[in-house]
Amino acid sequence: MTNNKINRLAAQIICNLFVFLFLYTAISKFHEFHAFSSVLGKSPLIANFSFIIAWLLPVVELSVAVLLLISHTRMPGLYCSFFLMSLFTLYVGFMIAFTPHLPCSCGGVIRELSWRDHLFFNVCFTVLAAVGISVEKKQNKITKTGNRRISVA
Repeated sequence: MTNNKINRLAAQIICNLFVFLFLYTAISKFHEFHAFSSVLGKSPLIANFSFIIAWLLPVVELSVAVLLLISHTRMPGLYCSFFLMSLFTLYVGFMIAFTPHLPCSCGGVIRELSWRDHLFFNVCFTVLAAVGISVEKKQNKITKTGNRRISVA
């Protein structure tokens, strides 16, 4: 397997992981909207905007998933993934440092993670987004130099 094929496969796997993550968490947040909104309302950082965030966040997650599914919008999707995961990581870090007993507002099984596990999870996905950006940039550079790029998405 050539480096180009490995990079293409790595980019596709990373994008698929994010699509699954964002679809899963967005659907979970909509499904448990009242509980999700209620928990956000207890956050010292975002309580005043909890209702807006409770609607906006899953919509953004679904939008990013769509960006990642379309080959021409994959790079903006990866940048959005990196940005979202960075924000989530900073939020969880703040919560660990200042309000460690607040329940998690995440959806589904991710809610079962401890705050520290959640931080580790978010850091891993933030790094994964950065790797995805790097790999996708390499793929785009190959495309610009004339090599044929086959999109798997």
